[in-house]
Amino acid sequence: MSDKEVLVVGIDECADASLLSATVADGWKVSFTDEPDLNDINAQGRPDVAILSVSPSGCSRLVLNQFMKRLPGVAVIVISPVADRQQAVELISAGAADYLVSPVDPEVLASKINQLRSIAGADGFIAHSPSTHHTAQLARRAAVTNAAILVGGESGTGKEVLARFVHGSSHRTAGPFVAVNCAAIPESMLESILFGHEKGAFTGAVSRHAGKFEQASGGTLFLDEVAEMPLEQQAKLLRVLQEKEVERLGGTEPVKVDIRVISATNRDLAECVKEGRFREDLYYRLNVFPLHLQPLRERVEDILPLAQFFLHRSSGQTGQPAPELSPEAVSALQTYHWPGNIRELENVIQRACVLKRSWVVLPEDLMLPGQSVVSRKTDVANVVGISDWQSGDQSENSSDPDRVVLESYPGPARKHQEWRHVLEVLKRHGGHRSRSAEELGMTTRMLRYKLAQLRESGIDVDSIIAGSVMAS
Repeated sequence: MSDKEVLVVGIDECADASLLSATVADGWKVSFTDEPDLNDINAQGRPDVAILSVSPSGCSRLVLNQFMKRLPGVAVIVISPVADRQQAVELISAGAADYLVSPVDPEVLASKINQLRSIAGADGFIAHSPSTHHTAQLARRAAVTNAAILVGGESGTGKEVLARFVHGSSHRTAGPFVAVNCAAIPESMLESILFGHEKGAFTGAVSRHAGKFEQASGGTLFLDEVAEMPLEQQAKLLRVLQEKEVERLGGTEPVKVDIRVISATNRDLAECVKEGRFREDLYYRLNVFPLHLQPLRERVEDILPLAQFFLHRSSGQTGQPAPELSPEAVSALQTYHWPGNIRELENVIQRACVLKRSWVVLPEDLMLPGQSVVSRKTDVANVVGISDWQSGDQSENSSDPDRVVLESYPGPARKHQEWRHVLEVLKRHGGHRSRSAEELGMTTRMLRYKLAQLRESGIDVDSIIAGSVMAS
């Protein structure tokens, strides 16, 4: 897709082309789809913003959830034919960026689209919670200037991702983005790495080296953990910010640089100033436009979209379709306190992609701290090839014919649980695929795939749904 693309779902291209006239005039490419299941969305690529037409019926949230699973992180504007306060609250809570009622003024829609552009781009800056969404809006406003930005927040909250978002939203987007972790560089090497050195400046300096400031010229320099910078280097950094030039170690001629500096810290920099560990004049130079990222535990609305983003990214690296999260796994993710923030969430999802036994991620696949011992024992048994159908107690619910039919086939107990749940829902809906898929929180295509798996295992799915299979 192009740099500026809108995907329109469920709106007729001919009848409503005028709705997007102002958007097209702003240079956006508009794509239309009327795919009811959204099954082919991935094939079209990743848009910047999506417009989703919903009906007043009760399935609008399901349609939104399906879309967000297909393209996690893409900002979605919902358009409804009638004003429905309850529906609006429900859809905004589910992650919609905005809710509009038709007829919509084309100029208003174009303005909304431009505001939302890349609020969650390919770099994974996802902003569904009110606090993160507000931060993204502030970041976009700061991006159009050259003002220095200071990003605060706990470790792992996505400060570098936010910095990349600012860079990508600015006129410097075609220039380099250079990141430096000030805490990871030995003090003796920091000056050379930041400001560069001339040949012979010190033992081992066999050639001239351009520092990070020169490398970032024309773009953005990101200084992570800036509070860890020694006072001596802070003074040199202040001079660079004031004079817009650097002097290489061992050099005599200043080198002009054109950069925007974004700094980040997990410390209270104002407190560091009071303690004498950070220069006050540098603090004011860096803190022209402050931004703050809340810890993940305080932005619960971001957890599921982030998890889905990492699921898609992990599966994309292996060429596999992205798995789905079970309702229990979603609950586990949203109730966990995430001391390691987004970095910890990414690790958990990567691990779950390795441990999962089906296309559905279960709570035990997440291996969150504090998880019950029983779940972990079950997982260990599965890893070594000992399934519960062989060694466990099958006396419970032994009169349940569906359980007996399923457990007469080898396989992990968790898959039995998943299959039984699918069959129970299908029986409850009289075998109706669409209604069953809606309750299960999956697409009808995914449901058909699961039923095909059962049939390939030799299970008479249709008879079970009809209630005619008896225990033998």
